Order: sequence, then C-alpha cells, then structure tokens
Amino acid sequence: MPDALPPFTDAELEPVTTIDGIPNPLPGVYTDMGPAPAEGEFRSLIAFGTRNKAVLEETVKHMYDPAHPNFRKYMTQAEWMAAHAPNEVDVQLVRLWLESQGFAVNFTATNRLLIEFTGTVQQFNDVFHTTLHIFERENPQIGNPPIDVFGTLEPLEIPLWVATKIRGVISADLAAEKGVLPPEGGGVVVQAPPSGTNWMTPAKIAKAYKLDSLYSMGYRGQGVKLGVTVGATFKYKDLQSFWQSLNVVRNDPTIVQTMEPFVTRYIESTLDVEWAGAMAPDSDLIVYSGPDARNTSMIYTFNEAIARNEVDVITNSFAHREDSEPALVRLQYSDSALQAAAYGITVVAATGDSGGADTPSVSPWVTGVGGTRLTLNANGSIQSEVAWQKSGCGTSLTLLQPDWQVNVVGNANGKRATADLALNADPGTPYYVYYLAQWKLYGGTSFSSPVFAGLMATVDSYRKANNLPRAGYLNSLLYTNADIKKTFRDITSGGPGGIKTAGVGWDYPSGWGAPSALGLATTIP
Repeated sequence: MPDALPPFTDAELEPVTTIDGIPNPLPGVYTDMGPAPAEGEFRSLIAFGTRNKAVLEETVKHMYDPAHPNFRKYMTQAEWMAAHAPNEVDVQLVRLWLESQGFAVNFTATNRLLIEFTGTVQQFNDVFHTTLHIFERENPQIGNPPIDVFGTLEPLEIPLWVATKIRGVISADLAAEKGVLPPEGGGVVVQAPPSGTNWMTPAKIAKAYKLDSLYSMGYRGQGVKLGVTVGATFKYKDLQSFWQSLNVVRNDPTIVQTMEPFVTRYIESTLDVEWAGAMAPDSDLIVYSGPDARNTSMIYTFNEAIARNEVDVITNSFAHREDSEPALVRLQYSDSALQAAAYGITVVAATGDSGGADTPSVSPWVTGVGGTRLTLNANGSIQSEVAWQKSGCGTSLTLLQPDWQVNVVGNANGKRATADLALNADPGTPYYVYYLAQWKLYGGTSFSSPVFAGLMATVDSYRKANNLPRAGYLNSLLYTNADIKKTFRDITSGGPGGIKTAGVGWDYPSGWGAPSALGLATTIP
C-alpha cells in the first residue's frame, strides 16, 4: 500500500476530459440557478470499475442456469473481492491524490467501487477545471419540493494517470445537512385507521398476492434478513404504531448508517420500512440509511447495502427517471446489482411513477416492480386488477437487452425493458402510512417494491425451511421458466398507453403480471 504518490511523467500529469455523472441542465428536471458560491461545501463520489466484469457476468449467468453444474453456487465476499474488486493500490493512489489536492476522503465502500470526498466549491472548480452550478431538481420523495444539487455545463478534467484508474466522478452534491436528529417523543399509538374497501392494509395485500397461504403454512420470513435502502431515517414509534394498529407483530429494524449522520426523517423511508417489514413480519429487518435523498447518498448506500453481503433481499424505492441521471450513474447502480446477483441477493426496485423508465430498476440485475390498480370486493376478494396509468416502464437509454428478454420484448431497440412484474400502486387504491404520529394514504411504486421485497423474504423463509438456497437474482428465471410464469396473474389492460398498454403475457407496465408468493415459493428451482 503506497503512503505517497509516485513520480509521474509530464504526459501522465496532463489534464484529460473524463466521463462524469454530474448532470447538465435538463428541462423539467434540472434547472440551472447559476454558479455555486465558491465558499460553499460539496461532497462527491469517484467510482472504480468492476475488475474482470465480463468473467463475472458469465459466472453469474451460470449460477442461475438450472442445467449448469454451478447452479446456485453463490460467491462469498472474499471470492468476489479477490477476483473482481478494484485493485487496492489503485484506490489508495487516487485517495492520496485527492488528499494532495486538499480534499477530505471520508468513506470508502466495502467493495472499493466508490469513495466519497469533500471540500469547497472553489477547490472542486480548480482541481477539475470546471465551474459548479446550483441546479434545482425534482424531488424523488412523494409530495416534497425540489432540491438543490450541483451540476456543470462542461465535462471535468483530471490528470491522465487518475483517469486511467477510475470510472469517473459520478456525483457532486451540496454538503450533508448538519445538526442533531430530534428526539422521537410521544409513544406507540395502537388505533385502527379509518377503513375503506380499497384502502390497503397488510392483510389485504397478503391475501391478494397469496402471502397468506405461506403464512398459514408457518412461513413469515423467519431466518431471512430483509434490507431496505433509504435516505435519512424514520421514527421507531411510527413503525410500531403502524404495525401494531394493523395487527402486525414484529421487531424493530436495525439501522446501518452508511455515511454522514442523518438529521431528519422522511415519509418515503418510513413507508418503505413499514411495508417491507409488514409483509415478512418474522424477518430480520436491516435498514441502510444515507444522510439524505441526493445521489451521493443514495448511490453509495445502495452499493454499500450490497457490498456488505448481510441480507437476502434488498428493496430500493428512491427511483429517478432514467433520463434525469447521466449514463455513468445508471451503470454504477447496475454494477452494484451485478455483485448482488453473484452473492445470491434478490434486489428489487420501484419502476417509478412517471410512465417512463427509471433508475435503478432498468438494470438487468434488478427486478423492476411496476404498478397496478387493485380493486377489491367488500370481503377482500379481487374484483379486478389493471396496470396503473403511471406505472414506470419502458426501455433503457444505456443498458443493453439481456438475452433472456430477446424473444419476449418487442420494440426495445436492443435495450433492457421494464417492468418485470407489478403490484398495487394506484393512489386511487392507496396504502396506509403512519408518519409523524398521523395516518396518511398514498400510492406509487414506492409501495409495490417494498411489498414485493417482503413477499420474497417470506418466499426465502419457505426455501430455507426446505433446505433450499435463497432465491437470489430473479430475472433470468422469470423470463425463461414456464412454471414460474404460470403462477403470475396476467394483467391484460390499463397502463400509460400506446405500446405501454398491458396485454396478454409480458407487457411494459406490468411485466409478467401480479405475483403469487405461494407460486414463487413452489416453482423457483
């Protein structure tokens, strides 16, 4: 491990343009508010590429091929690090370079794919030969105002020797908010919320997607670790008020602080944890929390939740329109998810609520969960289920179509298509949320993803009890195994319209349709 920078030739020190994930102005997404104050603080991520990535992809392909002798032989963390982590010397050299430029290097990801560094705007401008601007962007959290991020009007420049060792600079954000998280106060309130036939409770959702069948057999997520990636945090008393009021008995989650301390609470994070935990009540719930919902926090936290290899299933609902994220951001999410597939971790993500493709669900290594409108009869039976008109779906701008989609998806232009499946998300058939001591009703694929993650945690409890390995990466099997496909309830109408209208078989807004927990438990090989 070097403790000082080696000498470099003049050519190696020559600044070159580097690929970066820092946004440019985009109408309706990023509004340029002008140059950022020079004395302001920033935080940023540098990404490193996965070593021997083509070999890893082939290895993972064999892990999920029932006919291959390496089927379900998942990699250990030590094996992945030895074969595919960025070279430790390269990461250390880049750290030393950043520090030599006056930056602070605060966090290095467990898998060495990311490092976070901080400093002043003036330092950033000087080192990368650019001018950071403040961009106002739409907020990924339900109903919240726009947030400020940093962007540029031109590419960054860095020394050639640094550029050869990194994938790029993939974020630049305002400094994490400083302060102290306010105490929770109050107590757990056990009181049933106002009722409505199509207002969703855990019991109604469990019945609609045949989780109740697994519950009746004694499988409720026991022995399974369920991960949720969030920005900021929540109130434990809100969680228990939600669960106990809706007859869910479960333990509090464990929080893993991935970066800077969080000093606020989000409704998005609250609903993700409430609903994931409700669907697998006996699972061990682990929440990976970054300081906020900006890219620096969410990219690092998503990657860290996977790199630690602690959980069986991970859900992410902090989705962004794919066209709002630079290509390098999309690729970074996908590389993290590829590592999850190698570990045998199921990664699911909301496809978003814009009717278009979202990041990170567009990764072929992520199962993209779209939205439906589930209408129930008074006794809780299903009256109808159609694709939601705002279900996130479409073809990726960057990520190529995997081989398991080639004979299924038309009009994809050779790119990955979503969604893969769908559950209730329509605000007209909303979910309960208990947030800051109040009952609320919301919709969106921010619910369908944690619900499906909890469903898969329950499926994994069935598998473990029957001496089967965890389900892991789902997509290739969803598209190629006829027995699995038959267990889905086909959604044949609704959706955003045009080619994104639901029909028989796979379609953009609903994928293969609505899942059956019992069906997946008994058909996944």
